Amino acid sequence: MKMMYLFLALVAGTTSSHLLASDDISSNKIRTMVKSGEILSLESILSRYSEKEYGKLLDLEVEWEQQVLIYELEFLRSDGRVIELEIDARNGQLLQQEIED
Repeated sequence: MKMMYLFLALVAGTTSSHLLASDDISSNKIRTMVKSGEILSLESILSRYSEKEYGKLLDLEVEWEQQVLIYELEFLRSDGRVIELEIDARNGQLLQQEIED
């Protein structure tokens, strides 16, 4: 279900305010934070962590972890493995990278 919303947002010509939110943060709150400059836009994050470099984007979530709002991106690499990136939404810094078998 989450992937469907992300797909629809991307197909509709997503703007920086259209993000997929986890249960603990609303999409309205995310839009407000992007507009105020508290966090980076989806476009900014995807320009830094692109499909060209990481593979096909499978999933995107925005969630709180240890009082830090993070973008969690999952990519399918060309070798068939999934790579998950956790990125600080405030500055785009890569916090964690995990390759799943």
